[in-house]
Amino acid sequence: MKRNLILSIAVAFCMMAATVAQAADVSFSGEFRPRFNIDTDTSDSTSAAHFFDTRVRLNAKANVNANTEVFLQFQSVGIWAGGAANSGTRESTGGGTGAGDASEASDLLNDVGFHQAYLTLKNFAGAGFDAKIGRQEVVVDGHRLFGHTGWTQGAETKDAIRLTHAGGNHTLNYTYIAADENDGIANNNDSDHGVHFLHASTQGVLGGVLSGIFVITNDYDSSALSGDNETWYTIGARQKGKLAGLDYRVEFYHQFGDAGEIANTCSCAVTNAAANAGSSVDRDAQMFGVRVGKTFKNASMSPTITLWYDVLSGTDDDDAAGSEWGTFDVHYDTGHKFYGLMDFYLNRTGQNSGWMGMQDIAIKTKMSPKPGWTLKADWHHFRTQTDISGSDADTVVAAHDTMNANAMDPDLGTEVDLTLVHKYDANTNISVGYSHYFTTTTFAQLNEGPGDNGGTNGSNANDDADWAYVQVHTKF
Repeated sequence: MKRNLILSIAVAFCMMAATVAQAADVSFSGEFRPRFNIDTDTSDSTSAAHFFDTRVRLNAKANVNANTEVFLQFQSVGIWAGGAANSGTRESTGGGTGAGDASEASDLLNDVGFHQAYLTLKNFAGAGFDAKIGRQEVVVDGHRLFGHTGWTQGAETKDAIRLTHAGGNHTLNYTYIAADENDGIANNNDSDHGVHFLHASTQGVLGGVLSGIFVITNDYDSSALSGDNETWYTIGARQKGKLAGLDYRVEFYHQFGDAGEIANTCSCAVTNAAANAGSSVDRDAQMFGVRVGKTFKNASMSPTITLWYDVLSGTDDDDAAGSEWGTFDVHYDTGHKFYGLMDFYLNRTGQNSGWMGMQDIAIKTKMSPKPGWTLKADWHHFRTQTDISGSDADTVVAAHDTMNANAMDPDLGTEVDLTLVHKYDANTNISVGYSHYFTTTTFAQLNEGPGDNGGTNGSNANDDADWAYVQVHTKF
């Protein structure tokens, strides 16, 4: 059935191409991206998984006239073969969890749908705005709060309306997101959120670009634990540029509004009695990030070294006492770009530790051993933002059902990522990567389940994780 669907869509695509090409300025393109993975998780109860996952895209772009453009992008993702049943595999199809959802990937085998399908109207209604309407990738400020998680094979798109005005050094954008197509295919389950954001940027500030964003998130999920129509807000600014030969980036975001639903559904729920009232729990969360990098252009292999620090707030006793939820929500960021290539922190800063916030201290290096080759080496050290150690641990941490705070410390682990990229030709890149995660007792208790409680962990308590891959990415 699925193969017939693929064939039907392929035939329809070709017929459309032949028909539309006669009526408008139409161009066609595509990509093919197979990836072979070898993956071991942090439990010695499962063996390494070996599998191919793939992404195929076919694109059609029609310039109907000077002011109207249509873009269609079909996508097929899936796993070819191998040990995909291993629960520790990296996420291979869509945005979602930090640990891989191999069963989901298997279900998506050879599914085909619209990854993107949108209409662009230039100078919409003569107001000086360009309007983009339909299913589309939404990327803002380098994927910090809104990205497409393009490393995953399915990636993410949004059913959205975007209005953009650009004049001189200034850009103003309004976006409404009706649904999140979080697996990048047509037959998935959309999120039930309405998101509005206003984004503005100006060039020429401190050697770079200054931008600001204001986000309104409406949660329409009906829950017995909380009321409907919770609304919360994110406001922040980002400065990126180059000064005195140094590349830098500084950003800060603050969240406020309702948090009743998420506070009540968390197993470490805010302990104040007000939490039971749902909507009476308020958000008060922050995120801060700083980067400083230097490229030594005159040195051998032109190395680049970047230092960075991110901190995302979590929920602690002070928050509980004030009936507040202190955990920062990263919205739709591309976590793979920021928090390690193994994607343990792909979704809201952690598979099971996201509510505790996170600190990421990282060193990233890049060099070119020869033309057409790029070698990258990254080091990350992850810690919780809340206090979870010994007798001083926050009670909201101690109340969590998969851990014993008296046996814990804030260290979540260290990750090392090595990547070699070869530009094979103008259209094709070949990538080889290896990553190792040095786990901790805290990480084990959070991710291996209640069997590791009490500080006397099982045989899988401190097993490290490894992941290696070979990928070919060609565009045509």
